[in-house]
Amino acid sequence: MTKNVCFNFLFLFTAILLLNSCDNELDVLSDYEENASVYGILDPSQVTQYIKINKVFTNPNAKASDVAKISDSLYFDSLAPFIIEQETGRRIPLYKVSNLPKDSGYFANAPNYLYATNERIYSRNPFNQNQNYSYRIEFELPTSKKKISATTNIVRDFFIQSPISPNPLIPRSINFPTNANVQLRFLSPLNGKVFDAFFNINYVEVNKADTNIKAFKTIKWKILRSYRTTADKGNEQITSIIPGISFYNVLLNDIKVDASVYREFLPCSMEIVGGNIEIDNYIQSSSPSIGIVQKQAEYSNIQNGIGIFASRYSIFLDRIALSSTTRGLVANSNDYRQLGFVR
Repeated sequence: MTKNVCFNFLFLFTAILLLNSCDNELDVLSDYEENASVYGILDPSQVTQYIKINKVFTNPNAKASDVAKISDSLYFDSLAPFIIEQETGRRIPLYKVSNLPKDSGYFANAPNYLYATNERIYSRNPFNQNQNYSYRIEFELPTSKKKISATTNIVRDFFIQSPISPNPLIPRSINFPTNANVQLRFLSPLNGKVFDAFFNINYVEVNKADTNIKAFKTIKWKILRSYRTTADKGNEQITSIIPGISFYNVLLNDIKVDASVYREFLPCSMEIVGGNIEIDNYIQSSSPSIGIVQKQAEYSNIQNGIGIFASRYSIFLDRIALSSTTRGLVANSNDYRQLGFVR
């Protein structure tokens, strides 16, 4: 039996990476049995929720590598999945869509069917902030009538304390000193267990010979990686120490010297994603063992199927200006002048 499951937490690691990359389990030796894999991460901060539901298939008359490239072998002909808001009984139908591309690879990548809804997902009752919400996905397989289900709690919203103010009325800016640290600080939310954070460095490259030729680029700098709190009850202080010099090292490592262009910084952005305990369990079970025997139990919270149904909450702060000190250092210092940034 071979299994290749790709799980990128951020964003996650974005949910879309998870939903577009997860593979199916292949077993060419056992008799055919109708089964399903489910991969979905609910995120109250997002407008659309996506769930990936695939066949877990066998075919004794064909090679697994050949069957995997046939899209009909990956998708059910007819499903009627729905999500139930358990505290209220609200039923949210999921509709089949194919509006997201899937990376090419071992499995067929076109069409890439997902199940989606634009109905709002809540972490708590909007009229009673003390009542938390949880959600359950349910559907029935078309031939065997086997019932597939899973339940997850929802990560609550949270706010950054430092280094960027979440107040939209306060201009957002950040300075990266070469001889000091920058602190990322926030309190963990209820149901949050594992966290990633990114600082997105945005800039434009302008062709010196023809200034109409421009390329907009982003460096996705990971400033917090899989930080695990001691529990998922919330209110744990999370602090990440970021050496200011790391910002400049990222520029040197990720940007090639090119005398034919000059560069200008654009407003940057920051992302923090908090995943619940189901995501943490999945990550922990997928991590390689440090022992001689590498095999680990495969984590799944799907009843009568495989996969994961979990939640996360995403914070996105945009329009973050780099300080004049930081921009001036990159433009004028002998250490970074070759990158061609103008102040």
